Amino acid sequence: MAIAIPGAIIGKQVYDRAMSAKTSLEKAMPLASTAAQQVLAGDGEAAKATTAQIAKLTADAKKQTDDGMWKGLEWVPVAGPNLYAVRTAAAVTDDLVREALTPATALSLDAVQPKDGAIDLTGITAMQKVADQAAAAVNKASTDLASIDRGPLITEVDGALEKLTSAIGEVQPVLGPASEILGVLPQALGAEKPRHYLMIFQNNAESRGTGGNPATLVMIDVDKGKISIGQQASSADFDNGRSTPVTALDPETAALYGDKIGRWIQDSTLSPDFTETAGIVRAWWSEAFGTPVDAVASFDPVALSYLLAAAGPAVVPNKTVEIEEHSTPVLNEPLTLTAENAVPFLLNGVYSQYPDPLRQDAVFGLSAQAVFNAVTSGDVDPKALLESLTRAIDEGRLMYQPATKAEAALVSESRLSGKLPRTNSDETMVGAYVNDYTEGKLDYYMQLDLAASSTQCSAPAAPTFTVSATLTNTLTPEQAPELPSYIAPGRFFKKGDVATRLVLYGPVGATSATVTVDGKSVNRVARPHLGRPAVLVPIMNAPGQKHTVTVEFDGAKGKYGPLEVRHTPMVRDTPVAIAMPDCG
Repeated sequence: MAIAIPGAIIGKQVYDRAMSAKTSLEKAMPLASTAAQQVLAGDGEAAKATTAQIAKLTADAKKQTDDGMWKGLEWVPVAGPNLYAVRTAAAVTDDLVREALTPATALSLDAVQPKDGAIDLTGITAMQKVADQAAAAVNKASTDLASIDRGPLITEVDGALEKLTSAIGEVQPVLGPASEILGVLPQALGAEKPRHYLMIFQNNAESRGTGGNPATLVMIDVDKGKISIGQQASSADFDNGRSTPVTALDPETAALYGDKIGRWIQDSTLSPDFTETAGIVRAWWSEAFGTPVDAVASFDPVALSYLLAAAGPAVVPNKTVEIEEHSTPVLNEPLTLTAENAVPFLLNGVYSQYPDPLRQDAVFGLSAQAVFNAVTSGDVDPKALLESLTRAIDEGRLMYQPATKAEAALVSESRLSGKLPRTNSDETMVGAYVNDYTEGKLDYYMQLDLAASSTQCSAPAAPTFTVSATLTNTLTPEQAPELPSYIAPGRFFKKGDVATRLVLYGPVGATSATVTVDGKSVNRVARPHLGRPAVLVPIMNAPGQKHTVTVEFDGAKGKYGPLEVRHTPMVRDTPVAIAMPDCG
């Protein structure tokens, strides 16, 4: 912390002490970042050693600024407010080290890592206490710093306070939710009663709005921290093709996607809003099996590959299962799933090796069990596991919707919730969602490229938002005839052709202006959905063919956050280009 108050005003003794406090705090700040990184890396001993150094420095800074002489001079014009600010900053920093950073060195991600299929609830309770204490300390520090009148401060002191305030401001939004999550985590892990989480595995080779056809469903049971896989089902286990939806549908959703979203479980994921998917899937499960569902979660094979990168290979055993009243070995031989082969096998190769759909379902179930066992064994680097899950959440491949209000409030409108933003304040979201209606598994070969632009800064009085989606069928005409019938059935369309309903969403409150396909205007009407205009455009891609759909949306004058594009998580990476002229 830099300070330059003339010694003639405050006396050489106090000036020297101010310089000593400045030096101590400047040494402490980078060490705090080091300690935080050590905590996250699980190196508790190193974090404790670093924190001990920090504590010595901040205690010295506080000692230099906390006595009667210093406080007496805080009433002196010009110098006084600066002395008060320095003393407060030193005290705040020392309190944060003692009340937040030092206790945090006892934390470890190991506490929430499953070992032998269970999570130790006592470790989570201990983490909650530390998080509560740290959150309280950070909130107090924020209040103390906010009490300082920064008007009379010299540049050096004001700049240092701004750095400290900003650092606390970055931590504060994280600690509060972390404390709340840790507070409900024991209950979520069955501390009081068993919990049941329905996981749907979306097949990206047959795209749907939130990912793909939910071909496999697995119930994960948790009791007092012990995690196990319970009942499993496939889409064939439900009353598909029913005459009426399994549950009441939002009229806007039904108007845009048709009531089949509630009549076929394979279509329950058409909407890009996972709260709708979760409600529909919960209704299907209740009708078919009647067992309780405390939350619905979603995962896909690409996210599974991220887990395998963290956990290492998972061996899928060649078990014998009952298929149509016959005991049948599922695999030809034991299979080792890796981060490299999981996606090509589960989304493509399985259909060539095992043409029987029931056997395919059994392969998916055994694969899920094998990866589950690998992740919950306790032999996984917790930091790597957390990074893999975070990546899956950021890409929309991992979503979670709990049934209880308290837990739903925690996920709120985060990416984990699978909800689309309800306003444009923090971010101006536009979207591109892919719904296949070929009834095959050809989206394994589809490439999606996106571009979005806005005039929200260059023409704020009447902004426009443009979304372009290019879908390319990467198959060659020579490859298509050789594909297995389950991948390319050639039933409704020529073998290898991919039929897609592409749905482009504009910002909240916008209206659509123009729609083009490959630069040519088409007559497509926007329908309201989730507070946004949504334009559905059917396109057909033969092998080697691509089409670009562009929609321009008109926005009203108002506050718009940075432009963001969300989209169906595809098998292949989706490049996204964003342009916001004059936004800096």
